[in-house]
Amino acid sequence: MSTVVTSFATGFLRTTIVQDDDGTYRWIRRPGTDRGGEIPVPHPRLRAAITSVPAGRVALTLPEPAQNDGVTYRTGRYTTVAFLFLGMAGATPGLEQTAGDTLAEAGATLARLHSAPLPEADLPAPPDGVRRLLAWLDAGRGPRGAARLHRRAVEVLGRARLEKAREWCAIGGDRRVLLHGAPGSGILLPIGAGHDGALLIGEDLSAGPPEFDLGWLTGELVEFSHVGRIPGSPFPHVDHDALIHRLLDAYPAPLDRAATGRVAALRFLTHTHDFAAYVGWHESLEQHLPALAVTIDAAADGHLLP
Repeated sequence: MSTVVTSFATGFLRTTIVQDDDGTYRWIRRPGTDRGGEIPVPHPRLRAAITSVPAGRVALTLPEPAQNDGVTYRTGRYTTVAFLFLGMAGATPGLEQTAGDTLAEAGATLARLHSAPLPEADLPAPPDGVRRLLAWLDAGRGPRGAARLHRRAVEVLGRARLEKAREWCAIGGDRRVLLHGAPGSGILLPIGAGHDGALLIGEDLSAGPPEFDLGWLTGELVEFSHVGRIPGSPFPHVDHDALIHRLLDAYPAPLDRAATGRVAALRFLTHTHDFAAYVGWHESLEQHLPALAVTIDAAADGHLLP
C-alpha cells in the first residue's frame, strides 16, 4: 500500500511524492493548469546517453511516463536540498556541510554528463526555462501576476537591463554539450552518511555550453542569498558564496565565470517570473526586483560570482 508523503503544486507543475511498501519513493510530476503541454520523456538516444554516464555520489535519475501527461521518478528517499534550505526536513545539523558536499558532487556529476557524446536527437535550444523567460520579456503577458511583474520590472529594472537579459538568452559558447537544462535544489537529493544523493533529469534536456547548467544551479544560490536577507525569510543563514565555490570548484574543466554569472542572473529572473506567473503576485516580489537590478549589473560587469 502506497502512502502520500507530500504534494505541492503551481500553475506550471504538480508534484506528488509517494512511498511504496518497499520503502522507495515515486515522484509523480504532472503539468500544472497553465503549462499548456505534457512533460516530455527523454528520447531513447538521450536516455542511453544519460545512462552511460559513469555513476558518482549524485546519481542521474531518469523518469518513466505516467498518466495524465506526467512522468514518474523512483528514488531511495525524498528529501531535497531545497527542503533542507526551507526547513521542511526539520532541523538539519551540519546543513551547510551537507549542502556543500552535495553541490560539489552535483558539479562533478554535471561534468560527467557534459563529457558524454552528444547524441543525434532533437534537443531544444535554449532550454525551456529560457524560452519561458523570452516569451515573457517579448510579450509582457502571462497568467496570474506575470503582466504586473513585467510592468514593475520595466519601472524598477529599466528597459536597458531587461534588454540585456534578453540578449543573454541567446545562449552561446565554444562548446556544445548535452545539458541537464534546469538543475536545481528542488530536484537534488542530498548525500549523507551511508547513502548517496540523486539529481532528477529528463524534462529540460537541451544542448549548449556547460556554463549553462552550472550557472542555472548557481543562480538559485544567488537568489537564496538575497531571499535569506528578507525579514521573516524561512531560509537559514548559510554562506552562499562558499556553496557557490564548492559547486564551481568541483567542476574539473575550465569554466567561463562571466558567462556562468550571466546565466545565474537569468535563473534568478526566470524564477521571479515563474513565481509571479504560476503562483501569483506577492509583495515580496517588490523586494526581489532591486536585488535583480544589482545582480544583472554585476553579471554584466563579470563580477557576479565569487
